[in-house]
Amino acid sequence: MRTSFLRLWLLRQVLSLPAACLRFFAGGGVVYSNGRTLDPQIQFLWRSWFAGASTQPLSLTGKSLEQARQEWQDMAALLGTPAAARVRIEDIGAEAVGSPYGPSPMRGLLIRPAAIADDAPLLVFFHQGGGVLGGPELSRAFCALFAHEARCPVFIPEYRLAPLYRFPAACEDARAAFEWAQANAFRLGAKSGGVAVGGALTGAGLAARLCLDLRRDFKPLPVAQLLVTPLLDLADPAIKSGPPTGQWPLAPADIDILISHYAGAGVDPADPRISPATEGVLAGQPRTLIVSAGLDGLAPQAEAFARRLLAARVRTIYRRYDTLPLGFDLFAGLVDDASDAVRDMAGLWTEMLRRVRETDSEPLDVA
Repeated sequence: MRTSFLRLWLLRQVLSLPAACLRFFAGGGVVYSNGRTLDPQIQFLWRSWFAGASTQPLSLTGKSLEQARQEWQDMAALLGTPAAARVRIEDIGAEAVGSPYGPSPMRGLLIRPAAIADDAPLLVFFHQGGGVLGGPELSRAFCALFAHEARCPVFIPEYRLAPLYRFPAACEDARAAFEWAQANAFRLGAKSGGVAVGGALTGAGLAARLCLDLRRDFKPLPVAQLLVTPLLDLADPAIKSGPPTGQWPLAPADIDILISHYAGAGVDPADPRISPATEGVLAGQPRTLIVSAGLDGLAPQAEAFARRLLAARVRTIYRRYDTLPLGFDLFAGLVDDASDAVRDMAGLWTEMLRRVRETDSEPLDVA
């Protein structure tokens, strides 16, 4: 995939066509899964724009890990930063000459919106990719739009990837990144000094595990957590048996491949250390926003985790976006429904933080 402005401009023009036209160019018909209809722009990307490739774009099935990684990197580079997001993006790294953040092993992307709310926390977001693919750039588009809409700075740290570095390497890096961000919150743009955590897919699992570990160790918790299409139970049998219909860019077979790389041999996928959903006690967790997609085989995990948090009297918001597939956050700057979903998330996030500051009595549940 060539990363050119002209290609992206052309793609945006095509995606602005009516839904009926997009479905016609995608072979006609409507893609359904469990009674939900796939967004026509996603359907067009899947079955028309990228259909000329010898293997299914972004899928991990039938290709080398290096090829899959390159495809995800190329897609992230093609989409870039959403035009609507007024943000500044900085590379954070230990080797940065004259870095204002002090000596640190942390590396990643810092996204600062043009306007930062005085009470907004810094969001430490663990990127998309299943703990195997890419790096912070995979969540660049999503986090840029979220930062703009929520008026909060976002830090996307690098963490070690499998299969070269299997579990628990990513967990260790996630905790180190959070603790570093806590110590540097003001310099990273959080006027309030508060720090929240979040992530997508396995990154969301890292965020959930981090909060559980901090509670266990009697350490200060994040002010909130954002879990986007979370992978919380690696032992879930539904991952292998789920229907692939409409589930692009990530189908059940792809999730199974990611898990095999991430966990590796000798690791029990039901162990709470790698599958936070199997943790026995969830009490005392920070306020939580959980997001899933309509065509998302992991949505039952997200819903079950949200119910358990509510039962433990944790302030929790759950939202499912019916027309979108697992992995939709990659298209946050391109697909209209994905962009709208991110804007809605940002609104829920800021409302959740505001309401909890005003009252400390009852859990909050938004369906």
